[in-house]
Amino acid sequence: MIDISKIESLLYLEADHLDRQCWAEWVALYVDDCVIWVPSWASEEALVEDPEISVNMMYLVGKPALEARLHRIKSDDAYASLPLARTAHSVTNIRIVEDRGAEVDVSAKWTVLSLEPRRGKSWRGGWYDYTLVEDGGALRIRRKKIVLLEDVIDGTVDIYQI
Repeated sequence: MIDISKIESLLYLEADHLDRQCWAEWVALYVDDCVIWVPSWASEEALVEDPEISVNMMYLVGKPALEARLHRIKSDDAYASLPLARTAHSVTNIRIVEDRGAEVDVSAKWTVLSLEPRRGKSWRGGWYDYTLVEDGGALRIRRKKIVLLEDVIDGTVDIYQI
């Protein structure tokens, strides 16, 4: 059984690493075969259900995919992210959905204030669904599903802004 305080600490730490742009530390919170999925809305009431056969806002499989995304963010290859926005993540309403011993499913609500030099302020929100695992004595992220309340995006959105 994984203690809720360890779960909260991990989720708060992840948010802080994103806000401070501590990219290596952020990636280290994930297991090698991790998945980050931002599904699109299939209708006004339902999200797409299968990332393998649907159009997604984002679908990153494995740590190399995260590292490739970060390479683009840190380089001049991501024009839409230049200069990088300053962000402030808030993670709340953290709850355990299912505890399977060394693996736990967790849900949380989130909001992110993003200050973009070229576009101004944006405020986004939604919920996170995580699968967390104990790995080498530490709690790490196996799966993160990011549900964005917006079904139409005005501007750009990258992994550090949601």
